[in-house]
Amino acid sequence: MNTRFPLDVEYLVFTVNQGRYGVPCFDVVSVMDMPTCTLVPHLPPDVRGVLAFRGGNIPLLDLRVCFGARARLVETEELITTMAQRKQDHINWLAKLKDEVQSGKPITVQTDPHKCAFGKWYDQFQSDNINLTSYMNRFDAPHQAIHRVGIEAGNLCQAGQDAAARTLLQRTEAGELARLIELFDGIADQVRKYLLEYAIILQVGGELFAVAVDDINFFSQLTHIEHPLPSGSSAGASGLVQALGRYREEGNGAEKDVLLLDMTLIALQTV
Repeated sequence: MNTRFPLDVEYLVFTVNQGRYGVPCFDVVSVMDMPTCTLVPHLPPDVRGVLAFRGGNIPLLDLRVCFGARARLVETEELITTMAQRKQDHINWLAKLKDEVQSGKPITVQTDPHKCAFGKWYDQFQSDNINLTSYMNRFDAPHQAIHRVGIEAGNLCQAGQDAAARTLLQRTEAGELARLIELFDGIADQVRKYLLEYAIILQVGGELFAVAVDDINFFSQLTHIEHPLPSGSSAGASGLVQALGRYREEGNGAEKDVLLLDMTLIALQTV
């Protein structure tokens, strides 16, 4: 009998770095929005610090780091910093275009919205968070319009309509660029608001500890569990994934896989 991954109990399913994982509910003590974490020096890289819980302190493991990815906190701050740079790129872009128009130089600014640094990032952007995706979708129209101005200004200059080109750039600075800057300025709040973390408090083998996850999905009973993992499977590369489960989605009834973590192995890391 498989005592770690029984089929007759519910599992808590959650997301880490866009992967879906699960643990049996008998290991779960509590689920909460991420509380304040106290950093402690000289801990292993995947142990972020300690959380106050039930009058004591318990270790917090970062599952992203356990799986070889960057911590969400690091990823979030890097995204905010990168978007500040991309905002400055577009301010500089329009300044360069204004200089080229006013001095009669050839137009050399990037006119393809998919080839600037932000455009390349934007075309690859994906998020499981609907609210953040909705916010990012608002960039599309003003960003494309900004780069289109480079073509329009060049055409006006070639036609000898330099004054019209300068007027176009003035309108762009007050219009599309201003809207784009406003969106860039709002990213930090959006990211910190929607790219949240959750703490799952667990008790395994007498050890009480917490793990940081990106999202809590649902509690569900699984339809199938394969343990041990199939031979040659890369899913267990971290050593923590020890079984493969399957659940049925509500609504369409489609079956989806979920990787099951052996919390006894995680508990050993906290000792």
